[in-house]
Amino acid sequence: MGLRQSDRLRATKTHLTMVFSYCLMRLWIVAVLSFATLLSRAQTPDQIITQLREVNNKVTSAPCNSGEGMLISNKAMNIFLSNKISSYLSDGTDLSLYKNYVNLNASEGRLSISHNFHQPVDSDDYVRGFIVISARVNVANTYAARFSNKYFNNQLGFTLQKTWMGKPVTRYNSCGTQKQAMDAKRAILLHSLETELKRKAADYELALDAVNQTEIPGQDIGTAKNTLRRDFYAALRAEYFRKFSEAQSDLLVETDNYSLITDNWTTFGVYLSVIPQKFQVSTEPNTTITQRHNYPAEVFLSHTRFFESPKVGRVFFTLSGKGFINNAVQSGALYQADVSGPTTINNETDVIAVNKGNRFIGSYRNFFTPVVAGKLVYIPGNSHVGVSFRMEKNFGSYHALNSIIGVPIVLIDRRGVPAINFECQLLLSDMGNSTITNQLPGNKTSVGLTVGIPFSKIVY
Repeated sequence: MGLRQSDRLRATKTHLTMVFSYCLMRLWIVAVLSFATLLSRAQTPDQIITQLREVNNKVTSAPCNSGEGMLISNKAMNIFLSNKISSYLSDGTDLSLYKNYVNLNASEGRLSISHNFHQPVDSDDYVRGFIVISARVNVANTYAARFSNKYFNNQLGFTLQKTWMGKPVTRYNSCGTQKQAMDAKRAILLHSLETELKRKAADYELALDAVNQTEIPGQDIGTAKNTLRRDFYAALRAEYFRKFSEAQSDLLVETDNYSLITDNWTTFGVYLSVIPQKFQVSTEPNTTITQRHNYPAEVFLSHTRFFESPKVGRVFFTLSGKGFINNAVQSGALYQADVSGPTTINNETDVIAVNKGNRFIGSYRNFFTPVVAGKLVYIPGNSHVGVSFRMEKNFGSYHALNSIIGVPIVLIDRRGVPAINFECQLLLSDMGNSTITNQLPGNKTSVGLTVGIPFSKIVY
């Protein structure tokens, strides 16, 4: 009996060893094939042209009878959307498909510098999602306080946000002139690029053939030429895939051969401060001053629907919610003092005047504020000026109803790509007069300006 059990154990071990060896062999074969594919990718102009034609065939063969489908490749649509969507960049949470962008909010004195960590995939695919990290600092209030001896609103923090992109949808007159025109123009474009690519590859091969052993001493000339050739065609492939995508996007912009393009995205993020806000607070002008502080933190979620029409223009519609650590100073529950003379700080007499609005009078506390908001942005077709409206409702201890009426202005570069975005704003605070009841309505209306600058390359 013991012998049969030993045989079974030995057979089981043998079987497991064979299974393990088989798995290792499969992994090795996959790795070798993947490496061989990587080395052999785009080693000749014909291979690059074949891959370009495959991308084009995927667009051409898309059914048109539904009036909805592909007019350009996925990567070309990434470029198209990056320019359309980046025409509105008013806040750090607005979407940008550029690797880097900067936002300045003059009314809040806030500067945000953001970096998109998306890495493009090799296949022809639309952008599905990415992570953005932003550094947020308060600059205008701090510098103004330096010269006016007023209250400092120091803020330094970082935002981490994740965005999930929907699949773009293109609508056109089903199987009509728009689809046919784009297929024909894309075919001409592809053949033009093929001719240019072959000529560039032929010129390079002539130059490579002219290289002799004496010009590269200490190297095997065959190995050196193979390395140069591999690197050249890899770069050539990337260059012409980019050219094909950019040219398709330009065709769609120039011809307007579509009825409507829609997309959507959802963003979730958190903001954490590094430097606390500090306040000098006393319950009455002549009572003891205490130092209070707050670490601003925020969590937010938003969903945006985007519509682009050659006739109507661009529409952004956003619903969002957030919650943040608020305080009595920011919510307007306290009043700035203008008190001179000796002041008692922590039971000690300070003969230096605490003056010029540095002190806040009232009962200070930190609290959590939930917010829901909606925003609608409209930019007419081929226009550089639009209109926006945003309304937010706060809940809890600070329950003000605020709104912003804006005029977004888009400045483009010589290629017609958005280079900088301005938004002139009229800010209406506490419209229901529910929080700061002793102020006149005119004191709750102010003007603001935001600046958004996308730069570097797009996420593609």
